[in-house]
Amino acid sequence: MSVSAYLLFIVLGTHKAVADIVGIECDRDKGFYLDIEDYLSGVLTLASELSRLAMNSVTAGDYSRPLRISSFINELDAGFRLLNLKNDSLRKRYDGLKYDVKKIEEVVYDLSIRGLNKEKTAEVVATEK
Repeated sequence: MSVSAYLLFIVLGTHKAVADIVGIECDRDKGFYLDIEDYLSGVLTLASELSRLAMNSVTAGDYSRPLRISSFINELDAGFRLLNLKNDSLRKRYDGLKYDVKKIEEVVYDLSIRGLNKEKTAEVVATEK
């Protein structure tokens, strides 16, 4: 669901929005619900899929998408760094996010070295400020 929300709207689906799309509750007291750890695990899966999309976008000739993905993933990483993750599986998945960030940075670096995204880099930097 998070991948669909990102691809359609370039936003991260909230916990409530994802639960509504799936047709379940956010609150444990209301019955079958989307646990926050499951939601966060899904968000981390989104990061992995986006790192793959960044690489495949370059192959398809879309040189601006990796820049947008890089900006999004860096914001996601900054948000996860604020959390105190004690859960073993969630912590391991978060550690995988670091590798996804690195992969995307390498793609963006390769594009900039080859001069394939000079005008797009300026646009992305301007929109981040």
